[in-house]
Amino acid sequence: MFHVEHCLRWAGMVIAAGVLWGADPPPGPVTAKTGDVEIVARLITEKDAQVKAVGADLQRQYVIVDLTITPRGRYPVTLTRDDFLLRSERDNERATADSPDRIAGSAVLVLGAEGSRRPIHSESGDPVYIGGMPGTGGGLPRRVGVDNPTIGGGTGTSGPSKVTPSSAKASPLLDALRSKELPLGETRLKVTGYLYFPVDPKQKHKNFHLHYKGPNEAADLRFK
Repeated sequence: MFHVEHCLRWAGMVIAAGVLWGADPPPGPVTAKTGDVEIVARLITEKDAQVKAVGADLQRQYVIVDLTITPRGRYPVTLTRDDFLLRSERDNERATADSPDRIAGSAVLVLGAEGSRRPIHSESGDPVYIGGMPGTGGGLPRRVGVDNPTIGGGTGTSGPSKVTPSSAKASPLLDALRSKELPLGETRLKVTGYLYFPVDPKQKHKNFHLHYKGPNEAADLRFK
């Protein structure tokens, strides 16, 4: 009996070790250089990693890119969100970074319609419309967040969509997104921080490309 239990225990240890040895290590950062800057970038896509980074998983709608930018010349560089474009090779989905206020500010309206994979944002008091235009075969546009979801009468095919404020003005999430965002504007020194891209994070890292468009040169970073 002792021999059987010993063999079973040993077999379990071997299997566990095999699982650990076969596990993929966390993907490391990728780098690129232009005449102006050196860029080090790391993807944060897993749910637990995003919660650890900013305190929330951003409803699994965003890829977080951890960036370190180092000026290479003796002159300042100016960084903006529009300098960076994240693209997915899987479906060619692409986006520039969203501001923290757009993601979690109290003025943002998030579309909660069933089946909608992406939030629809509105930072003004204007109504939000979704759907096709009359005469195109795609059905009538629908105004979201109201009792009558169609324009010009009729009944919508999926009913009214609920629009709710995303969070309070001074929410912990908004504070975290702001404090951890990549410092933007002019800098002569190395800066580190996050940018938040509205691209589906639920895919392999190797699908992603980060494109940087600097004032003089561009660079492409492909993740592994």
